[in-house]
Amino acid sequence: MDNRTLLEFMAVAEKLKCQVRHSWTSTGRRESVAEHTYRLCVFAWLIRREFPECDMDRVMEMCLFHDLGEAVHGDVPCFLKNAQDNEKEADAIEQIASILPEKEREELKELFSELEDNHTQEAKIVHALDKMEALIQHNEASIDTWLLLEYDLQMTYGQDQVKFSPYLQALRKMIEQDSVDKISKAEKNTKQIESRNSDGFYISKDPEKIDKRRVVELLHQSEWAKERPESMIFKAMENSVSYGVFDKYDFMVGYARIITDHVTTFYLMDVIIDEKYRHQGLGTILMDAIMADVGDLWGILHTEDAQEFYARYGFKIKGFGQDQVMEKER
Repeated sequence: MDNRTLLEFMAVAEKLKCQVRHSWTSTGRRESVAEHTYRLCVFAWLIRREFPECDMDRVMEMCLFHDLGEAVHGDVPCFLKNAQDNEKEADAIEQIASILPEKEREELKELFSELEDNHTQEAKIVHALDKMEALIQHNEASIDTWLLLEYDLQMTYGQDQVKFSPYLQALRKMIEQDSVDKISKAEKNTKQIESRNSDGFYISKDPEKIDKRRVVELLHQSEWAKERPESMIFKAMENSVSYGVFDKYDFMVGYARIITDHVTTFYLMDVIIDEKYRHQGLGTILMDAIMADVGDLWGILHTEDAQEFYARYGFKIKGFGQDQVMEKER
C-alpha cells in the first residue's frame, strides 16, 4: 500500500473520533464511535480464552471495523435505525473500501460480509459484545441521560445475540442485574423528580400519588377544561405522563401532563396550579422538573397568554392568532 493511500484511509478512520453516539460516558459527555470501538476490542481481548475454538484474531478485526461506515453518516440509535439507514451504511462501507488496494479491499469486504451473514461463531461473538458494550456504557452513565424507553431496552437489548453461548448469557444477565440495581436505586428520584423547596413543595410523577379526582378539581378551575368530563380526564391521564405539585403534607396543589413517544417529541398540556396557591413560584418548579425530565425532546404546547413564561424554557412562537402555537426545538 502506498503512503498516500494509507494516509487517505487514516483520514477516514479519524472521522470515527468525531462522530458521537447516543450513549453518554460516566463523566457526562457523549461518547464517540471510536471510543466504543476501542472498548469493544478490549472486551473481545478479555473474553478470548472463553472461546478457545474460535479465531479471536478474526473477532478482533471485525470489532475494529464493525462501525467503519459510521465515519460517513454517523451513528443512528438502534431504536431509530431502519432499512434505509442500513443501506446507507453498506454504501458507505463500499465507498471506504474502494480507497484500499485490491487485497486489503477484499479482506475488508469479507469481514463485513461475514458480519452481515452472521453464520460463524466469530461473527456472533462480535454482535453479542457490541450490544453488551452499549448496555455496560448505559450502566456507567448517569441515569439522567437515559430516555424513558431505555429502561425497558436495558432488559431486552442483546438477548437474542447471546443465545448461542451460555457464557455470554450469564455475562449479559449480570449486566442486566446491574441495570436493575441502577434503576432501583434511582426509582425514588424518578418518582420524586424535584427536591422540596424551602416551603416544602415538591414534584412527583408517581402514579400512586397523583389523585385522579383531585386532578379533575384542578382542571375544572381552568378556562380550557372547566367543562371537560371526568371520564375524559381519567382517560387522558392513562395515556399521558402526569406530574403533580405537592405541599409538605402531600396535598396536590398543581398538575401537568405530557403526551410523548419518549424518543422525539412531547406535547405539554393541562398545566394548572390551584387558585389558592398561585404566585408562589410553583409553576416554575413544575416546569423546571418537566423540562429536566424530557431532556432534549422536541416540545410543543398551545397557550393564549403565557408565552413569556414558556419562552424561558426555549419555546418559541410559531403561529399567530389568539391560540398561538409554540415549539421548543431540540
